[in-house]
Amino acid sequence: MRAKLQDLCFGLASAALAAACASDALTPPEAHIDTPGAFVAVEGYDEPGELTLVRILDRLQFEEARLLFMTVHDARPETYDEARELAKDHDLPIRELIRIEPDTVVTQSPHQIVWFRTLTKQEQERVP
Repeated sequence: MRAKLQDLCFGLASAALAAACASDALTPPEAHIDTPGAFVAVEGYDEPGELTLVRILDRLQFEEARLLFMTVHDARPETYDEARELAKDHDLPIRELIRIEPDTVVTQSPHQIVWFRTLTKQEQERVP
């Protein structure tokens, strides 16, 4: 009986770990514009009236300002919903691997966090 109970516990633990590895399958934490892993659609980042999709890699807080380390994706979504669907693609084309900007570039423009996925080791290593 004890062996069966141990096997059951091991099976449940394995299932939980497998689910945890699929980060898109989990309920994401509430992301903010400075949350590493957040995808943010920013209106007017490149051109007035157009959306640009960026991915937050990290942030650096100073006394009076905050810098965002971002990947800029090579995508031109028409709507925030389209940006959300594009952000789910793990092979989304990249225009710039890393760009460092003050957070006001995002906060002073219409924007929306459209998706969140934890950063891979490769994405984390982009930050200098």
